[in-house]
This record gives sequence, structure tokens and C-alpha cells, in this order.
Amino acid sequence: MAVVSIDAGTGGIRCMVVGKNGEVLGLSRRSWSYETPPSLEIAKEFQPSEFWNLVCTVTQEALRIADIPVSKLEAVCTTSQRHGIVLLDADGRELHGGPNSDARGAMTQYIIEEALGERFLEITGCWPPMMFAASRLAWFEEEAPEIREAVAHLLPISDWITFKLSGEFATEPSSASATGLLDIRTRKWSDEILSAVDIDRNILPEIHCAGDVVGEVSSTAAVVSNLPEGLPVVQGGADTHCALLTCQAEAGEVVVVAGSTTPVMMVVREPVCSGEQKIWSAPHIIPDLWTLESNAMLTGAYIEWVIDFLCERAENPERCREETFSSLPEILKEIPPGSYETYAALGPRVMDTQRMTDIPFARMHFPQPALPGVIPLNSANLIHAVLENIAYSVRGNYEQLSSFRESSSVKAIGGVTRSSVWLQILANVLCHPVRTPEQPEGTLLGAAICAAAGIGWYSGIEEAAKNMVSWQPAFEPDERKREYDSYYSRWKEIWSLGEE
Repeated sequence: MAVVSIDAGTGGIRCMVVGKNGEVLGLSRRSWSYETPPSLEIAKEFQPSEFWNLVCTVTQEALRIADIPVSKLEAVCTTSQRHGIVLLDADGRELHGGPNSDARGAMTQYIIEEALGERFLEITGCWPPMMFAASRLAWFEEEAPEIREAVAHLLPISDWITFKLSGEFATEPSSASATGLLDIRTRKWSDEILSAVDIDRNILPEIHCAGDVVGEVSSTAAVVSNLPEGLPVVQGGADTHCALLTCQAEAGEVVVVAGSTTPVMMVVREPVCSGEQKIWSAPHIIPDLWTLESNAMLTGAYIEWVIDFLCERAENPERCREETFSSLPEILKEIPPGSYETYAALGPRVMDTQRMTDIPFARMHFPQPALPGVIPLNSANLIHAVLENIAYSVRGNYEQLSSFRESSSVKAIGGVTRSSVWLQILANVLCHPVRTPEQPEGTLLGAAICAAAGIGWYSGIEEAAKNMVSWQPAFEPDERKREYDSYYSRWKEIWSLGEE
């Protein structure tokens, strides 16, 4: 028995075949990139046909790697990056594909601000409007009215993949909230917002619960994906919230979703929305729970950047990159807290929804090599400083969440958690134990958990998570934690300079 999960992430598409106990039977991934439209540098878009081909490619590969009869497959479930959307016409043809980095809404968010003001944040838990679907639709109305007039369906990217698999238009509250059109208290589309910005409710998909079977794989999708025709298609959720499922996050717990970006999320029992807050709030996948999010923005992407930079002139850059990643524990084992007074304030930050469009300067502080007794900057110190930079930003966002609710525990998941060095740094910087699942592919496993619950392997999503997730031993703070308070304070000073 196995289920298939598909994750359309910011940097690429992944597919995983998962057994009943959470074991990975097959995994495939492909990178993808976005186009910048002519004369619109702030916008990003993708060709849906190309993305769909990549979805089919990784699905075929994961099934081939799993090497099990298709008769053993019992369901497929999707998840994806938040804020990305696909617009379709009445015949289901794609008009536009926009990722989470599409900022064309910055040109028309004033329409939302004038129509709703702070009510937008109070209803949706979202800000600024430029990131969300209403502002993007307003841009099309002003700049490409022929596309806006043809829009018959608006889908989050994961739900577009569900449509491509099954022909069904469906979504779920954690995904729907990332459109900026959902009332997060009622978990329904907001009539107040739709009326204020003149959006027809009929273009929005029906809202289901995660774990609901919403359709089955069509004959057309079966041919191109190698998934069997008639396979149940189960409703998933947003990628971050699927990761919360994998972490079995309960009310009061904080989860650090450490990938290319790093949302720091707390599960709570009621929505928290006000016009003054600096964080996001959204429905959790599990009914009667919500999330508070303080996002460190780009993080893991900077680890890749610095290692790519250091390996750029190697004889074999790709081999250098792979060997550096795999050897980090050995490379960094002798470096003390503070990385010999090396600080990297490269981009990770403490979230402020009122300043999301601000781009802070990147800053690096390191000792002058001419000074006696000072260890000069080298590649190991730089990598260690970047890892500390991410941990410091997590602490800043963790403290911001803790000002709303006291946290009971800290968990971490995502690609960056493959680094045991970083997890130990994080425990020391937070001065708090950090637990992490053995499987870092939290979004994929979370979607698989939804699928497993949907087809009745377990009584519900929470029981599925308990049976499909295994854990590493916790990373406990050690004697180095005492040194990190002063280094964190210094990092905050440098980060604040970068905000000016």
C-alpha cells in the first residue's frame, strides 16, 4: 500500500511515494524557474504547460524508483507554495500562472487599501495586499483586461494540480487563506472583500477539509502521469501547514519550517488579527486550530548562495558543492560561537508586515586580518556565520511570536534541518531544546498524511501523523548557549543598521 504526494515549491516540483508507516519508497525532484514579463521587472510568471510537464515527469520518476505495482497506489494528494495562483477560462484553459514572487500587485494594491484599509488584515490575517490575489486581479483589470474578463477560475497552485489530475475545482482553508480572499475566522470566502473589490464568488473553488476525497485521476491525466485512472485525489493544504502536520504540532508549539525561506509558526486555538500586528494569521489544516506566523524570509537560499560562491572557481564546482554540504560537520566542528567575530546580516529578518516591501542592505562584519591575534576570515568562518545568521533570525521571530503566546516547545523541519550543525546552533541560540523528524521532507510527508487519512488508513489526520512520523533525538542546548546572547544582541544591531 502506498500514497503519492506532490509538492509545487518555490524552487521546483517534487513527488514522493510513501508507505503506510511513512517510509519513502520513491522520491523525484526537478528545479523550475520563472519568467519576467517585458517592461515589468517586479512581476514573475510561469508557463503552466511547462510546469504541468514537470509535474508529470517527477511523478513518473518517483513511481519508477518506488518500483511497485500501480495497483498498490491508493491515493494522490497535492501541496504547494502559498500565494501562487493560476487563472483559467471557462473551458479550463490556463490564462496565467503566477508564483509567490509575482509582485505586480504592488501597482494596484492601493485599490484594496482604499476599499478596505485595515479591515483587509482584520478579516484575512494577511498584509500587504500586493502579495495576494485581489491586487493581482486588479492589475489584470487595468493592464490586461482581456485576460481579466476571461477569468472563470482562480486556483492556488496545488489546487490547480488537483484540477489537472481530476478536473475538480477544490481548495482548503490554509491554501485559500493565502489568496487574501478568505475570512479566517469563518474559514469561508469573505463576502465583504469580494464585494469591495468586485470579484465574482463563482471564480473561486469550493472549500473542503484536508483529507477529503475531492475527485479521481482522469484518463487524460493517467496517460501523462502514469498514475492509475480512477485513483482517489485527496485534498491537501498549504506547504507550511502540511509541514506542521508532519511535526504533529499542537496548540502552543512553535515549528521552524527551515527551507529556502523560514516561516516560524505557532499553533493557536483562536485567530489573532488586528490592524497593527506585524505577523500573519491563518487557519490551520486541522479544524478549530489556527497559526501565527513570523517569517524570516529567505534563509536556506543563502546557504546555497555562499557555498555556490565559494565553489565557483573549483575545478568541478558541482562536486565541490556536494562535498562541502556533506562535510559541514567536519568543516565547522572547531568554529566557536560568533564565528571569530564574523557576522552575516544577509537578508533573514524579523517579520514586519508593514515593511514587507523594504529591502534591507546586506551587511558583513568580520575582523581586520592585519590585527595581531585575530583569526582572518576564511570559508569555514563565513559558512558558520551564515548558519548563525539564520538561527539569529529564527530567534527574533520566535521572540515576536512569544509576545502573543508563550510557547511550550520548539520543533524544526525542512531542508536546512539536514544540517546537524545548524540544529545545534539553533538550540543554543534559542536556549531551548529543538525536536525534528527524521524525514526532513515535511511538506511532502504532510500531504501524504492527508492522503492516508482520506482513504481510511487511519481515523484522521492526527492519528495518521502519529503513525507515519519518526523522530530524531532532541538537540539540547549545550555549554555554548551562554555565549550566544551577546552575539545575538550584536547581530540585531547590525541587522537594524541594514534596515536604515
